[in-house]
Amino acid sequence: FINRKEQTPEYYFEPEQSEPVQQDISVTIKDNTKNQEKKAFIEMSCESPNDIPLLIYAPHNATMSLMVGMPDESDSTVIFAAMAADIRKDNLQIVGDFVLSGKQLARGIAKKGYAAIIDNKITIGTGETTPLLQQAIEYKGSFFRQYPLVSNGELMENKPQNKSIRRALAVRDGQIVMVQSKERESFHDFSRAMIDIGITDAIYLVGGDSYGWYYDIEHVRHEFGKKLDKIPENISYIIWQ
Repeated sequence: FINRKEQTPEYYFEPEQSEPVQQDISVTIKDNTKNQEKKAFIEMSCESPNDIPLLIYAPHNATMSLMVGMPDESDSTVIFAAMAADIRKDNLQIVGDFVLSGKQLARGIAKKGYAAIIDNKITIGTGETTPLLQQAIEYKGSFFRQYPLVSNGELMENKPQNKSIRRALAVRDGQIVMVQSKERESFHDFSRAMIDIGITDAIYLVGGDSYGWYYDIEHVRHEFGKKLDKIPENISYIIWQ
């Protein structure tokens, strides 16, 4: 006899769930970085708190959006692209609540972290419930769930104990940045290192060998990760454009 409710679903990129979180804690940043008269680019820097090297990607003069499918690599206006939500390996469906342009494509709260893009504002938060999910639907916004890493300056523990290249969507000094570990790290050490460089809130982005890229100030394209031989239909990305 197999109790299917007790089986742990196998996810496409990260298998385990985060620890239970009840409260809804979030921080909202107005996305005012876009300036049509200035060049859009990603400023990349490296910091190594406690000998854990982190790459910090800061967008300039660009706007973040969420999409399903592989971004057009020939579109040079996309200055940063990274995978967003996880996918289940068994049915290739998106893991957790996912809203795109007001349409809810997936449901679930296995992962308690979330990012919402509503009315030119980006919110990163942690909680099993949040009014932002319904607001994303009502106001044609976007929303996805991932592991919570840092909430209001506090480290959020997650069950996976393996080490991997880690990526995050984060808030630092009131600005949205993307952070990546240069080496394979545990969730705990990655989150601790982000706190040490002043990250106040962060949720995970698909890590490991997940493929993405960015353009620097000279508009030189840099890639990270590896391209998949077969791209899942429900693969999702955050892009800055």
